[in-house]
Amino acid sequence: MVTPQPCRPRAARPPERPRHDAVGVADGTRCPRSPANYPGTVPPTSRPDPRDWLRAATTPRMLVLLLLVVVVAVVCGRLGAWQWDRAGVRGEQALEQRKEELMAAPAVPVTEVLAPQRTFEVEHFGRRVVVEGHFVPDQQVLVPGRHVDGQEAVLVLTALRVDGGPHDGAIMPVLRGWLPQDGLLADRLEAGGAEVSAPAPPTGRQEVVGMLGSSEAAGEGGLPDGFAGGISVGELAGRWGTPMYSTYLVLEEPAQPGGLRPAPSPVEELRPDPNLQSTAYAFEWWAFALFAVAFWVKVLRDDVRDRRLEARIVAATSRPAESPLPTDS
Repeated sequence: MVTPQPCRPRAARPPERPRHDAVGVADGTRCPRSPANYPGTVPPTSRPDPRDWLRAATTPRMLVLLLLVVVVAVVCGRLGAWQWDRAGVRGEQALEQRKEELMAAPAVPVTEVLAPQRTFEVEHFGRRVVVEGHFVPDQQVLVPGRHVDGQEAVLVLTALRVDGGPHDGAIMPVLRGWLPQDGLLADRLEAGGAEVSAPAPPTGRQEVVGMLGSSEAAGEGGLPDGFAGGISVGELAGRWGTPMYSTYLVLEEPAQPGGLRPAPSPVEELRPDPNLQSTAYAFEWWAFALFAVAFWVKVLRDDVRDRRLEARIVAATSRPAESPLPTDS
């Protein structure tokens, strides 16, 4: 027979100690975790006010740095302006050189430069060419409202039909010259232009020499018959037919009868383009000036941040430590 053993009483479990990270008092009341509950923790602060920025900016270190930044920014700005001026000067020099090359270039057959109905490219502008053909008297228009040599002028544009060669039958618009738009001519223009007529072109086969010009946009409508608002190849093709060159010829030779004055060279229409290299250098110098100013602002901002952080650390460490939490005996 088995004798039952007596039961031993269980040892009482010690009470749990309150955790400092979650319990604030002995009765178990929870309190939120906050940096203020830990001695030595830096409390959060608001943004710096203008006085903080002023105090940091007026320190000897920042004033010396500001002086250096101003000197660098001024020097870079002036160098950028100098390069910008150089870009214009170099553009003018390049333009003068191009004009001299175009004016000195010999005339070449138009067949070596451009074909009818082909796109007119930039390199074709101002090329001196020779075209052989005959003028078509009934295919002529007047372009009023131009200024030549300080006078109001009317341009005279006549169709030249090519004879022979690979471009046989093509039409080249030829700017034969201009007439003053004053006196009787101006009165007729205001009256509607019905009686205005330019001197007839020379007859027979002609060998004309001139420079190629770029087609203009179509001018204003509402002009009388025989007038055009601009030297538009597309508009002339609608009047005179095709095939037509996508350009017009500013006549140099031969001289035209009937008092027509030579038209100004298309080379005079060229305008200088700023030198790209000097322009890029100008923007680089100005970028350096802005970088110097931005560098000083960044140093100032970092200095304000460090000063406020040091002040918060000193304030936090100088506060008395909080009393320890009660424990069970």
